Amino acid sequence: MNRTQKGKIIEQKAQALLAQEGYWIEKARRAKFQQQDLFGCWDLMAVGKKEIRFIQVSSERFSSRSRADQERMLAFPKPVNTTKEYWRWNEKTDKFEIITI
Repeated sequence: MNRTQKGKIIEQKAQALLAQEGYWIEKARRAKFQQQDLFGCWDLMAVGKKEIRFIQVSSERFSSRSRADQERMLAFPKPVNTTKEYWRWNEKTDKFEIITI
């Protein structure tokens, strides 16, 4: 399995988990010559009854991301009732490690 397939499977797991919790999910559309993330930062946007969650899904640690990626996520605005989250898939525990940015 290549890196792209693995990433897609991890994103699908995150989407399924969020859907179980009752969130509506918007995923970035993949298109040639365009950014692949929502607002250049996020893989998913989960809309609930009381909050909106911007989520980056990965199999690597946040500290392993490029400095530019980290700064872009940190600088992204955080209005009231929103969260910015980094979901790291841990293969050993078969669970997401979720940190709030």
